[in-house]
Amino acid sequence: MTTLHRRIPGWLVSSRRSRAARHAMLATLLAAGLASATAAQDAPRVRLDLAEVKARLAGGTASKPPDLSRADLRGLDLGGVDFRHADLSGASLDSTRLAGANLFSCNLTDAVAVGADLTKANLDGTVLRRTDLRGANLSGASLFATIIEAADLSGANLSGTRIIGYLRKAKLVGASLANANIGADPGNQSMGVMRATFVSADLSGADLSGANLYKADFSYATLAGAKLAHADLRNADLIQTDFTRADLTGAKLAQADIAGADFTGAIGVDRIEGLAEARHREKAIFDAH
Repeated sequence: MTTLHRRIPGWLVSSRRSRAARHAMLATLLAAGLASATAAQDAPRVRLDLAEVKARLAGGTASKPPDLSRADLRGLDLGGVDFRHADLSGASLDSTRLAGANLFSCNLTDAVAVGADLTKANLDGTVLRRTDLRGANLSGASLFATIIEAADLSGANLSGTRIIGYLRKAKLVGASLANANIGADPGNQSMGVMRATFVSADLSGADLSGANLYKADFSYATLAGAKLAHADLRNADLIQTDFTRADLTGAKLAQADIAGADFTGAIGVDRIEGLAEARHREKAIFDAH
């Protein structure tokens, strides 16, 4: 409201004006501001080549990070490029090669990167809120302290990836996270438990076989039909998690909280390690015998 008041002329808030007149003018100003914001969002993307991208990155400063918002970078080879702190919000990165790129603390909110190559890229501290990464390859990438809220990673390859991030409501349908390292980080306990949060995420049919999911939070998440063979879910929060038809052969669940978790039709339940030590086992749902 402080910013808004700075933009409203003094005569508008004057008591000499009628309330109706003030409300009408305020509505006009707000409508104009909304139209301006919408116009910025709908502004056409600017096509850039490799040289132009590097020029913008070189022109960035600590107080004014490089601006590549809504840039059209589709299909470019940007492997190994240093994008640190760059604003890539709304950018188009379909099929772009970003293998080994440094995207530390970048803003990729609402960016579209379908089929992008992000193998071994550094995405630590990056914001991927609502980013479209369907079919992208993030194998071996690092996503530490990364915000991936409501992002779409359906069919993406995250095998061998390091993930400590916020993935609330993310979509990872059919994604591969085999052997991914998603376990809590013991080296940052002074900052509190640094762990991956998949609350209400959709991982239907995802492959998490052999993944380190120690202390991860999958509460209210959907893992129906997912592959979790030999995954480490010790101490994980699995409150009301949907494991229907999932393969849990050899998975580790000691000290996991499985209150309300649904294991109906799950495979390999009798071969789960530590199920007897899981918390609130009596509140979980299993097939009747």
